[in-house]
Amino acid sequence: MPLHLSKLKSLQVLVGDKFLVGGRTGLRMEDLGEVHNLYGSLSVVELQNVVDRREAVKAKMREKNHVDKLSLAWSKSSSVDNSQTERDIFDELRPHKNIKEVEITGYRGTKFPNWLADPLFLKLVELSLSHCKDCDSFPALGQLYSLKILSIREMHRITEVTEEFYGSSSSTTSFNSLEKLEFEHLPEWKQWHVLGSGEFPTLEKLSIANCPKLMGKLPENLCSLKELTISECPELNLETPIQLSSLKRFEVGGSPKVGVPVGCQ
Repeated sequence: MPLHLSKLKSLQVLVGDKFLVGGRTGLRMEDLGEVHNLYGSLSVVELQNVVDRREAVKAKMREKNHVDKLSLAWSKSSSVDNSQTERDIFDELRPHKNIKEVEITGYRGTKFPNWLADPLFLKLVELSLSHCKDCDSFPALGQLYSLKILSIREMHRITEVTEEFYGSSSSTTSFNSLEKLEFEHLPEWKQWHVLGSGEFPTLEKLSIANCPKLMGKLPENLCSLKELTISECPELNLETPIQLSSLKRFEVGGSPKVGVPVGCQ
C-alpha cells in the first residue's frame, strides 16, 4: 500500500492490498477519502482504530461509485467501550448505491446500521456477516430485493431470527431474489420465526451448521429449494411439514431429531 496514497489523485485500482487503518504503517481515513477513482474491490481493515464518526466521514465512502465490492473488517480480538460510537462509525461507511458485494467482519456494535438493509441498493447481490459477536438482531435484509447470496456466521448473541429479518409487511415478497442462505455457528440461536407468506421464493440452497440450541420450525414452503444441509443442530426437530418439491440433495449430520421432511424423495 502506498504510504502517500492521498497524493495519487488518479489512482483507479489497488491490486492485492488492503487499506490498513491506523498503527505504525497504517493510513488515515482522510487518505482514503482523497482517492476518488477507485474501481472494483476495496478492503478496509483494522477499523477499530477509527475513533469516531467524524473520522469515518473523511473516507467519503458514498462518493466511490465505481467500487462494486466492499470489505469492512475490525480486529476480532478488540473490545469496545461505546456501542453507539461503533454504530455511528459504521453508519458513515455506507457505500455508494452501485455496490454489488458487501462483507462485514468483526463489527463490534450491538446493532447494525440501517443502511445495510436499504432497498435502494438495487445492485447488491451478495452479503456476508461474520464474527459480529455483539450484535443481537438483524436488520430488515429481506428488503434487499436483488440479494442472491446471504452468509451469516459467528453471531454469538443472536437468540432469534424475528419478523424484522424479513422487512416491513407489504405486497412484495421478502428475499424475492435470494438463492443461497447460510447460517453457521450461532451458538445461542433458539428460534426462527417464519411468516408463512411465501418468503424465499427463489431459494435453492439452505445450510444450517453448528447451531446447537436451534429448535422449532423452518420456513414451510421452500418450493425452489434444491439443496438442504443441516449439521450439528442436535435440538432441531422438523415437526411441521415442509414442502420441498424441488429438493435434490438432503444432508444431515449431528442432528438426530431432524428426520426426513415432507417432499424429500
